[in-house]
Amino acid sequence: MKIRNELAPYLAGYEEKFTSKGEIRWLPHLLFFHAQSHRSDVVNTDSIGFRYATDGDRSYSVADQGDAESVRLLAGSSTVFGIGASSDAWTLPSRLNAHDDRGGTWLNFGGRSFNSTQELLLLTLYRHLLPKVDEIVLFSGFNNLSLARMPQMREEDHGTFFQYGMYQDIFAQHDRAKAKSSMRNLLRREKEAPAPAAPSIDEQIAYAADLTLRHLSGWKALASTWDAKITYILQPLSGWVRDKGSREEELIFDELEQHGGFAAMYGDILSREVNIEYAAMLEQGAKEMGIDFVNFSPIMADSAKPDQWLFIDRIHLTDHGHDFVAGKILENI
Repeated sequence: MKIRNELAPYLAGYEEKFTSKGEIRWLPHLLFFHAQSHRSDVVNTDSIGFRYATDGDRSYSVADQGDAESVRLLAGSSTVFGIGASSDAWTLPSRLNAHDDRGGTWLNFGGRSFNSTQELLLLTLYRHLLPKVDEIVLFSGFNNLSLARMPQMREEDHGTFFQYGMYQDIFAQHDRAKAKSSMRNLLRREKEAPAPAAPSIDEQIAYAADLTLRHLSGWKALASTWDAKITYILQPLSGWVRDKGSREEELIFDELEQHGGFAAMYGDILSREVNIEYAAMLEQGAKEMGIDFVNFSPIMADSAKPDQWLFIDRIHLTDHGHDFVAGKILENI
């Protein structure tokens, strides 16, 4: 990744512990979360694993709120966590703190590689640490859609998840004593069995929307205990925002695709037609629950300039991208 490393050398700060090839901390119920008490110039986490958000000259987190009497939560997966930011100060929650003059510190409630099940579980497991929550913004949606094409999603009650293969290798229990054939023959039969057909893009969208809305109702129920305002924002993808990115984006995208990148796996998801159909289902469901909904990609498309370097890859943002998006979030909530 020569070009990307030259344009954004700080990304090396995520490689050690905060990528799928980094340190995976397996947890009961939640499956996995970030490394605890990590310290670096790029990313810092508290004693639980939540990333710090800066607010003025202070840093706050779920486990380290200081004297905050009330907070606002930005929840979601890796984009909220801040993959792509050069430091904690340039993540979305930190940029919200920099631009929001209403008071009440924004906390980083993001979980890298989380689906909507894990996002909701994160709140149920750690809400006891929170003071009064004034507002919750869920900035999410891609992971459910990307995982909806996986064959194992048909076998899971609450959607499949990233690291599924590793989870099976480590944790799955097999009753080998009752097997009627040797493990070698069993593996041979599995290898010869035809792979299940992937669902169509329409089926993926419908499945992802249904799962997302199911868990969004849980967020609403928990938000009501604080009488907190809640907004769901369908996060942007580069292809949903514009057909061609900035010079830096196109250089990085081309390099990533040479190594089997995002478009090779999720190319059909990048179309604006998918964004429109997915957003329509989510908006209708959110409206029925009385939850505000924002499809963020058209907002970015209307305001982003062709030469603005916003994305560090197809889904994660640069420092400027985080600052730009934070301002637009506040305009729309």
